[in-house]
Amino acid sequence: MQFNDTAKRNALNAFAQLPPAVREQIQFSSVRLSNDRFTGSGVLVIDANQIQGIVTAKHNLCVRANIATPTAWNEDQVANLITGFLDGLKVGYDYPVAALDNTRQPLPAKEQRLDSENSDIEFRNGHGRWDYDLMFISFKAKLPIRDYIAASPLHRVAYGNSDLAFYRQDPTGKGVFVTGFGDVLNAQGGQLNLSHPFQVRNAAIASRQAQVLRQSRPDLYFTDALIAEASNNSSTATGDSGGPAFHVNGSRVYLMGATLGANFLPDRLPPDAPIINNAATALYAGGYLF
Repeated sequence: MQFNDTAKRNALNAFAQLPPAVREQIQFSSVRLSNDRFTGSGVLVIDANQIQGIVTAKHNLCVRANIATPTAWNEDQVANLITGFLDGLKVGYDYPVAALDNTRQPLPAKEQRLDSENSDIEFRNGHGRWDYDLMFISFKAKLPIRDYIAASPLHRVAYGNSDLAFYRQDPTGKGVFVTGFGDVLNAQGGQLNLSHPFQVRNAAIASRQAQVLRQSRPDLYFTDALIAEASNNSSTATGDSGGPAFHVNGSRVYLMGATLGANFLPDRLPPDAPIINNAATALYAGGYLF
């Protein structure tokens, strides 16, 4: 995350005001993904079909491989990206619920190592295209992280068709807590911390966009993007990709989407500085929950 001291303090204060069970669910369901020099973020879920897994950003496949997101889908390339991403992937989870402050953030108590034999990646309604930026890491073997997900409702976020009335609402104005494990930066973009601890920021969804421009020459787009408030004083950073955006309604935690990145507009690319927004790929798109 990228913060100045005031924005970080305000985010942690807002997080501290949540009911303890809600706070714990957000913290326990958030996970750190790492593999060699790659760091990403994700969230433990039980989906609409009662499948345990991790929701994260599809473009993390390309970040891990150190390539640009392709312009076209190629099954052989994607298969190689999946293997390269999963083999040696470490999932950090079970973050101690301690009082967060401006300098000390919790690190994972447990780590699950994945590979292409014990896990897989599903693209679901985003299969065959790069523009819908979600993927689902499923487990093919009995693993401790599966037992952890099953052990308590606080260890995952569950969503299903009974939630469709909520997800069909206009998300504009809904508050979100965005978690991630990226670089810890100050408001000038300076590096403060590379230990990749649990971090949280609060914001509001400004709009939902059917398409947002992701790069030019040629113009390429991401679809189904939730645009959230952000600035140099409060934003996501490298390594936060795939981190969950949660909306809290009373004692209920809803997964709204997964972090896509910063500075997206429907029809043009804003300059890299200053940061004007963050985007998250919506969990509900095309009439379906991912």
